[in-house]
Amino acid sequence: MAKSMTKVKILIPIFEDFSCISILYKKLKKILSSYNLSFLVIDDGSYNELEIKRELELNPDLEFLTLSQNLGHQRSIAIGLCHLSDSSDFDFVLIMDGDGEDNPMDAAKLLNYFTENAPNKILFARRDVRSEPTLFKIGYFFYRLIFRILTGKNIKFGNFSVVPKKMLGRLTGVPELWNHYASSILYAKIPILEISTERSGRIHGRPKMNLNSLLLHGFSSIATFYETLLLRLFILFSLILVITFSGNCFLTFKFNQNFIETINPGIFFVISFLSWLNVGLLLLFKLSLRATRPCIPKTFWHHFINKK
Repeated sequence: MAKSMTKVKILIPIFEDFSCISILYKKLKKILSSYNLSFLVIDDGSYNELEIKRELELNPDLEFLTLSQNLGHQRSIAIGLCHLSDSSDFDFVLIMDGDGEDNPMDAAKLLNYFTENAPNKILFARRDVRSEPTLFKIGYFFYRLIFRILTGKNIKFGNFSVVPKKMLGRLTGVPELWNHYASSILYAKIPILEISTERSGRIHGRPKMNLNSLLLHGFSSIATFYETLLLRLFILFSLILVITFSGNCFLTFKFNQNFIETINPGIFFVISFLSWLNVGLLLLFKLSLRATRPCIPKTFWHHFINKK
């Protein structure tokens, strides 16, 4: 498919960063001039910079979808994808942040790959080089490590991605999409590809995310694999239970120790047993919910649109 014939819808979730949108729009129009571009900006319940937003709304290339409340980037992306799943005037959806940290040059890299290869997969920008402070990089390393241990999956990408139009129907039918975009795709086993990119810096203003937001974002990605997490904890506590029980028996019968001498290992055994029981019950409860009707984003997303 020729680039000039390729229609790309750029999906950008934003919260009170409309100054960035104005700059990012100009950069993307210049760098991606060979593509037929249009933009969908999800306003995540902003209350500031509305004057700039009203000016941007005069641009025919920019479509704004305003949410009735602040739901966060992940749900904004889910709502945007559900909105676009009913549309037919594009070939690909390019998802990127509106602060410029998703490098516009890498956007061209992603789209060029799709134009040349046309894969039936979602293409993610893998963040091999990051621009954040050292402390953030350390935290991100441990987040990825914990994610790998608890879920068995490796995640080295965020929202920056390209989605073929024909995959939107399947993607918006994944209940976990409402919780975390990238993690839900791994959970649903939707085929993906990754290409190396470099994380850029903000083009205007200061970051909106604080420590609480970052922690909630990390926990949300892990919570998508709730069943896997519970199963792994259940196996872990089962092993601890077997080891502590065997240790108590060994101490009691091998060395003929009395009750007082084995009380500390016994208490540890009781705690392990209660933990094992609680995790097992939670796992059974979670599995029982499979018989209930799941909440699919494409069936209720429109309730969060601010109708003027």
